[in-house]
Amino acid sequence: QFEALVSDRTDAVVTAIDNVMDWNRRPGPRDFCVIAQLERTTPLTVVGQRGRAVLGDLRGATLLVDAPGNGFVVALRAMLADEGIGPEAYVLESVGGVQERHHAIVSGRGDATLLGPPFDAMALASGLSRIATVQERYPAFPGQGLVVRAGALGRLRPALSAWLHGLEKARQRMAGEPEAARQALAPAGFSASVVDAMLHATPDSLWPARAGIELLAALRRRCGLPGADITYEQLVDTSALPGG
Repeated sequence: QFEALVSDRTDAVVTAIDNVMDWNRRPGPRDFCVIAQLERTTPLTVVGQRGRAVLGDLRGATLLVDAPGNGFVVALRAMLADEGIGPEAYVLESVGGVQERHHAIVSGRGDATLLGPPFDAMALASGLSRIATVQERYPAFPGQGLVVRAGALGRLRPALSAWLHGLEKARQRMAGEPEAARQALAPAGFSASVVDAMLHATPDSLWPARAGIELLAALRRRCGLPGADITYEQLVDTSALPGG
């Protein structure tokens, strides 16, 4: 996603908001901004092999991740730090996105990983352990955001504003008529558990939540990761949102 935005191969991406805190420190334009929040939260469960029942059991473990220094892994690293388990006490192994992590952990690779719906339920049904959830530990943890480069926003704003206006209407209908949303999503191939997760994650607003972004900065500080000094105002641009 970073490379696609930098090369102008794509105009916008949906990604973990924490990624932007990292991207703005990499060599490159350093002008990435969050223009909308598309989920109230991203449900994330720490799933472990049999015998790994609590976070304390992950001392000395191999943890399967997408990337070791940004994204959802920051929440996992902070949870372990809260348990007194520092980065020297576990190994982070990059294996890819949620589908790849699910396949790896179910096949016996690694000791634990973070999974979201429906892969968390699938892993638990296969006999793996539910260790903890990010939402239990950090209720303000924000969902994914819509991210663009600030340098391209002037060109993109008319199209993005029109799309976000339609998205806001859909958000309101999902919140107000959940059964209608179920009837629309089920024929598209989404399972009942995935539809329920989508409805549960429907945000109260497309405006990025200040509490969530401030939490992400605090988690990066907890882990000693760079990018924790960025402010809400530096990261967010709401000018394309309805009323922005």
